[in-house]
Amino acid sequence: MKTTLYRYTLALLVTAAATTSRAQSVEEIRQQFPGKTAVFSNVNRQVEISFEKGVPYARATEISEMLILDDKANGVFNKDRVYHSHFNELKKVEAYTTLPDNNNKKLYVKEFKTEASPSSGVFYDDVKETSFDYPKMFKGSVAHVETEHINKDIHFLSPFYFSSYLPVINASFSVVYPEDVEVKYIIKNDEARKITVTETKKGRKRKLEFTATGISNNEYFPSAVSTSYFASHVIVYVTQYKNGDDEVVPVFGSVNDLYKWNAGFLKGINTQVDPLVKSTADSICAGLTSSRQKAEAIYTWVQNHIKYVAFENGLEGFVPQQASEVCAKRYGDCKAMASLLTAMLTASGVDAYFTWLGTRTIPYTYNEVPLPLTDNHMISVVRIDGEWIFLDATDPNCIFGLPTRGIQDKQALVSINEHKYELVKVPVVPASANIITDSAFLTYTNKVLKGSCSVTYSGYFGNDFYNNLLYNKGDDERVYVRRRMAKGSNKFIMQDYSLHYTDRARRQVNVRSNFEIPEYVKSIDDEIYLNLNLEKLFNTNILDSNKRKVAVENDFLHTIHQVHDLKIPDGYKLDYLPADFSIANELVEFSIRYKEQNGHVSATQHYVLKTLYIQPAEFPKWNDVIRKVSAAYKEEVVFKKK
Repeated sequence: MKTTLYRYTLALLVTAAATTSRAQSVEEIRQQFPGKTAVFSNVNRQVEISFEKGVPYARATEISEMLILDDKANGVFNKDRVYHSHFNELKKVEAYTTLPDNNNKKLYVKEFKTEASPSSGVFYDDVKETSFDYPKMFKGSVAHVETEHINKDIHFLSPFYFSSYLPVINASFSVVYPEDVEVKYIIKNDEARKITVTETKKGRKRKLEFTATGISNNEYFPSAVSTSYFASHVIVYVTQYKNGDDEVVPVFGSVNDLYKWNAGFLKGINTQVDPLVKSTADSICAGLTSSRQKAEAIYTWVQNHIKYVAFENGLEGFVPQQASEVCAKRYGDCKAMASLLTAMLTASGVDAYFTWLGTRTIPYTYNEVPLPLTDNHMISVVRIDGEWIFLDATDPNCIFGLPTRGIQDKQALVSINEHKYELVKVPVVPASANIITDSAFLTYTNKVLKGSCSVTYSGYFGNDFYNNLLYNKGDDERVYVRRRMAKGSNKFIMQDYSLHYTDRARRQVNVRSNFEIPEYVKSIDDEIYLNLNLEKLFNTNILDSNKRKVAVENDFLHTIHQVHDLKIPDGYKLDYLPADFSIANELVEFSIRYKEQNGHVSATQHYVLKTLYIQPAEFPKWNDVIRKVSAAYKEEVVFKKK
């Protein structure tokens, strides 16, 4: 939903300035930003709100200047592009390189190429990109680009980000608007208070100006939250305006305003029970009596029969399709699937509701930011026996009763009727619902460790396994299974495997395999040393709290229970068995239990991830666990010849 708007918003993280400041020399700036080959010396966006036939629109002029600090930047930063779409029509683009000579010679870009922006996966939208190459990007050069966009719909003002992939020396953002327009703003992620706000008036014009200096570049780390969680930015929005008849027209200012606007897209949708939708729902629910049974059956049918494909041009990113159309053509985006689900459930006597929400890439709640920026997804929701059940059919294997992982912990805007809504929190699926249970039985003969294992995946783990099996067949399936079963060893040899779908409705699958791992066991004189923790479940990197200031995002909470049982090699006896180990805090729980019984020794690992996010303040706690677990993993079982 609304991919056009959001791809454009992300593209504006730094598009945009005034004339390059010459107050500092290139060498001074290099010293200020060691290791950087380029910086944005100035980034500026100026938005002016005007009226056309009594309706406000916005014109955005954006200028950016990139200062090259090292010849190494040539070939790295030459290519640039400007994004535009239905929401932001490109009216002008000009680019050139200023050379560091006495005359500041300008070399203008002569060739611009406009084409549809590549879509990702199942998403297709109307975003276009105009690309070009800057000439002669060497030390002291300045790359300039100036653009002008027209936004004819005042509902879609883009946030302004003060940081980018390069350091930004000076950044400014201004909004000029007539006194007949009321504008408000929200500043995000400015704990250091680097952003200065100035409000001025001149005649019937009002101006908001936001400036900041010395903004460091955005650092990117593995498993990081999206940029909006930590990058300093300003959200400007129109709350109301007076039209040509001097009437006050509300825009945004509260959740009520946003809901009224969102609900407008539902008018005329599924107003009558369609015969095809009704007959299909009746066929699916034949013999079923309870609301839960009907909801699960319809949800599963939509998952299996409607292909998720998103064509989102302009307002198509906001308006659901009629359920009858979706049922007939058998494909659609999230809104189409929500429309069909809601209509089928309603036709079957189950109360179902259109629901908006943002995925976890968006950090805002509706209470905090009651704007279209806060949601990018639509689903259907039912309430059965007091429980909200979130039905997102875009994932063909998500289990009924579980929200898709990308909407966990998010605030949902549920459309009860045209005038009534509810804000509902999507639950975080507990670790006990997402489990891997892994049992391996091992022998050591002829210097080769052999084993047979049985692994059961459930919850989101099972969901992942089923999804991968959809797209991996034949040899690809074997490669995928081997990767999942490899016990963390690049020497792992999978001899065979079998799949057992133990509970298809709950996406539970059991995988059995025979394997061997050569050269794994150490033998010295009359002793054998063997680490029973073949797969180190908690083998991860230390989080550098000095460099990383960005939270870690985990896909979902989970539990892994793993047992490795080894038959004591013939002619040997147990000489050393490591002590048990356990550690736990609010982030994670981990233990290793060792046992000797009936000629076997075993190691049981139990791992519980207890948080979706690890905040920078929590890195020391997380790192403490890593260090102690890493030490515990070094322990080996020792056998000695009898």
